[in-house]
Amino acid sequence: MAHGETLAAAMEGMQLGLLIGYEGDNQDAFPREVFNVAVVVEETVVLHNFKDVPSRFAMLLGIIYCVNLEYPRAMKYSFEFLQRVVMKIKPLPESTASETSS
Repeated sequence: MAHGETLAAAMEGMQLGLLIGYEGDNQDAFPREVFNVAVVVEETVVLHNFKDVPSRFAMLLGIIYCVNLEYPRAMKYSFEFLQRVVMKIKPLPESTASETSS
């Protein structure tokens, strides 16, 4: 994870996501020496100081659900895949006009 103005630059434009802090020059998708995982919502760190990436991802999905946020357009299908296939969370059936008029 970055510090100071580098952290602000990393979060710039980030609607939803995880910032993963790690040591070393490792460029793998999931580095081995993670020292901090932060959950970011609308360019703001809402949870931090965790070392477990999968749990923080589940926490991110929980925040999205609890606060009723929309997935970012550019990543909508990725988030929907992760929600439905990986996490096995089915979306609630949407109400129809006939249900709301009665």
